[in-house]
Amino acid sequence: MLRSATPFTLVRVQPSPPSLPAVNYPLSAAARARYPRAMDTPRTGTLVAAALGLVIAGGVGYGLHQQVKKRAEQHAVVSVVTETTAQLRDALKRPSPELAEKIDGNLRVARSWSNAYMADAAEHYLIGAREIARKRADAARHAQKFAASRAALAAHMGRAARRDSSWIRAASQLKKQVEQDHFYLESSLNALAELLQSLPEAQKRLEPYVEASLTLDDALRRQARQQALDEAKRAALELERARTLAPRF
Repeated sequence: MLRSATPFTLVRVQPSPPSLPAVNYPLSAAARARYPRAMDTPRTGTLVAAALGLVIAGGVGYGLHQQVKKRAEQHAVVSVVTETTAQLRDALKRPSPELAEKIDGNLRVARSWSNAYMADAAEHYLIGAREIARKRADAARHAQKFAASRAALAAHMGRAARRDSSWIRAASQLKKQVEQDHFYLESSLNALAELLQSLPEAQKRLEPYVEASLTLDDALRRQARQQALDEAKRAALELERARTLAPRF
């Protein structure tokens, strides 16, 4: 007996449509506004990296500039102190107002340094040196005036044949001039001695920055101070002699 064949259904398969190539359409401005972070991440990273590079380069450049400036100022303090000490020695040997002005020029240079501690230490030494040079020159000038006024008084007292009222007035004025000139001389010499006495304090401030041999030698400093004190004593004796010439005026 034959079995009947199993019925079957025919299925028609529809062919797939051909695939289209992918096309990248540019996003509209509104779409870009909705996705700014995703769109700009590479660009932002580039800008940040560039900014960091500039900051680092600027920091390195500034550091190098500061190092160069520091070395330049270290050389400058040695040069300024050396020159000032030489000028101070000259002022003690050959007093001159111009030497004090030269030291004052060095002082203006020191005040421009960026290292405040070094500038302050140099300033103390330079001010001391300038004032010593100035007082030494002042003392030399007043000593000449004191000698001239004493000589004028002595000459006037030698012409005492006619001691009329005009002669007495002139003698009194000359004696006052002697007293005044001595006062200025004594003040200058005493100030000079005090400045020389206090100079080592300023020299000590400079020790971290320059060698002690670049500042004024201590033996010369003590010698100059003693010379000022001796000149003050001689001036006091000369004043007493002048007073004996005109005791009543």
